[in-house]
Amino acid sequence: MTTVASFCTSLDGFVARPDDSVGPLFDWYTAGDVELPMAGYPITFRVTASSAGYLRELLDSARHSAFVCGRRVFDHTHGWGGNPPGGGKAFVVTHRPPPPDWSAENLAPFTFVDDVAAAVERAKAAGNGDVGVSGPDIARQCLRLGLLDEVRIDLVPVFLGEGVRYFDDLGGTGAELERVEVVAGDGVTHLRYRVHYPS
Repeated sequence: MTTVASFCTSLDGFVARPDDSVGPLFDWYTAGDVELPMAGYPITFRVTASSAGYLRELLDSARHSAFVCGRRVFDHTHGWGGNPPGGGKAFVVTHRPPPPDWSAENLAPFTFVDDVAAAVERAKAAGNGDVGVSGPDIARQCLRLGLLDEVRIDLVPVFLGEGVRYFDDLGGTGAELERVEVVAGDGVTHLRYRVHYPS
């Protein structure tokens, strides 16, 4: 069972601009000829061969897992139109109720939870035990609580200058990162780290 946070990140540490747009950070998803569909969501990535193996493994691991995100990500993506990435259950960490204009069918894959730790535990039980974490604030909370097992960074060689940082204000977690994998793609470098916490 692994809880993973994965983000496309600029060289200066941002995952989005101040308005939550990602600019060039997602360009590598459409820069090649290798087609990789995402389970549960109507999108097909077209990446270069150098990134294909890495992304295929990530997408395959997400296929039977559950998903935890924050309300900011849920609202920005409009709840992925009722189809969360991976095609499984999604748990939204929020103190606000579900959108009133959403149908019961669109809300069916989502559970709204007001606590990060509870959301991760429920996500583990809802899928194969693996959990994907979306939203930098949720990833930081998981790290501070010792719940994050793996950090993935798709490092894009651009500077955004300002915006939403991946990791900021972590406090004294004492967490250390062990490099597991480095894949040199075209226009992106894929980095995977295992998180170790002090005993």
